[in-house]
Amino acid sequence: MEQIIQVIQSRGDIIVFAAIFMSVALITFAISNIAASWSDVRRRAVAAGNGYQGQSKATGQLVREASQFDRLSGLMPADEIKKTALTRFLNSAGYYGNNAVVKFQLLRIVSAVTLGMLTVSLFGRLYPNQPFIMAIAAGLVLTLLGYMLPRSIVSMQRDKLVEEHRQGFPDFLDLLVICVEAGIGIDSAIERISRDLAKGYPSLARNLGFMSLELRAGQSTREALENLGGRLGIDEAKSFATLIQQSEELGTSLVQSLRVYSDDMRDKRLSRAEEKAHSLPVKLVLPLALFIFPVILGVTLMPVAMKLYKALGI
Repeated sequence: MEQIIQVIQSRGDIIVFAAIFMSVALITFAISNIAASWSDVRRRAVAAGNGYQGQSKATGQLVREASQFDRLSGLMPADEIKKTALTRFLNSAGYYGNNAVVKFQLLRIVSAVTLGMLTVSLFGRLYPNQPFIMAIAAGLVLTLLGYMLPRSIVSMQRDKLVEEHRQGFPDFLDLLVICVEAGIGIDSAIERISRDLAKGYPSLARNLGFMSLELRAGQSTREALENLGGRLGIDEAKSFATLIQQSEELGTSLVQSLRVYSDDMRDKRLSRAEEKAHSLPVKLVLPLALFIFPVILGVTLMPVAMKLYKALGI
């Protein structure tokens, strides 16, 4: 314990300096991105202000509030394509709202700084005889891992929700067929189904509720279905949007098309379940070989080994 205290006292200044250096470097990187985004926001705000000089004070206040919101969103990617892709990625994982991207970027920076500082601080305590450059290298590695960790967690959450959407989509189609056959319109049917699926498939029901709100706001059924397919992240929803569009353009029976598509989706769900069941024996080979087989072999050979031990007089 005394040696650890001496090491901390001897290298404490260096550790603090390294932690401050990493923090300043990451904060400088974040501020540079924010400043670049703010410059673009200022140019747009000036252009908007010049265009709205003749409007009322209330409208000017709204423009200023929108500009302030854009400044708060400085952590968003400057490229619109990357921003859209990141927004869709977060939406597919169940994170919605205008501030979702900003919070995600802040979480990545905080995670990177925290893991980097903790690594540099603890490395000197755990390995006092190692060169200090090793602590810096470990801190940089953990900083990179900390920056990547939130995205990995969100990816796992997205995969979980995508599986839920894929499992619940056939049930959604079955209920939709029943509603359409009963004479209920698509808009009212989707709103009703979203309430019925809330208990078994909450994420799917929430996205259907978003679609219902979009339809109320005046979007066409085609656009709302395309947005639904993008949020759910499954090919079945995108094919469903194409099916509705083709039924409207060609004038075919919507009920018949939905019934055929619903049967197809149920068959695909059954096929996926059978595929998982058939792959289970292959997945069990490794744990059986590592844990079960050595135990069975030891129990089987133990009597023979004991007899040989007694016979040989070892």
